[in-house]
Amino acid sequence: MIEVIEYCGLILWLIYLILLANREISRKIKYENEYTKELIIKKPFHLIRIDSLFFLIVYLIYNNFADNRVLPYLYLIIVLTNIVYVLYDISDNYKEIKISLQKEYIYYLGVIVLLVVAGLYLFITRNLFNTCTLTLVLNLFVPIYIWLVKILKKKQ
Repeated sequence: MIEVIEYCGLILWLIYLILLANREISRKIKYENEYTKELIIKKPFHLIRIDSLFFLIVYLIYNNFADNRVLPYLYLIIVLTNIVYVLYDISDNYKEIKISLQKEYIYYLGVIVLLVVAGLYLFITRNLFNTCTLTLVLNLFVPIYIWLVKILKKKQ
């Protein structure tokens, strides 16, 4: 039963990663005309997501002293909470923004690389607990990746 919960959590993380990328791309489109330095000063938590960092810290703390039978449920709850938050944010702030796949393919390429990294890590190690930790760490890199690509595209 625990393996089913772990794999459900990973499948939901995949959905979350796609939603997170869509939100970050929508955010990039919405604030495209603003200077990057000004945007970081005004809204620093668009680059470093405090919620993702908080969930990673909670998971790591529980990983140190909790029973291994509890961790898959905690991971599932964390991923479900992230999905609800992202869906709320998208519907509240970015519902009018349309994303063109042809223009924004470079961002999705990075998301695919993150999926491949997580999949390869799971395939090589066969350790779901460490893969869950890795996925929570990878959540921190999506906004940073999209921000860096945005800067590089502007300099071209």
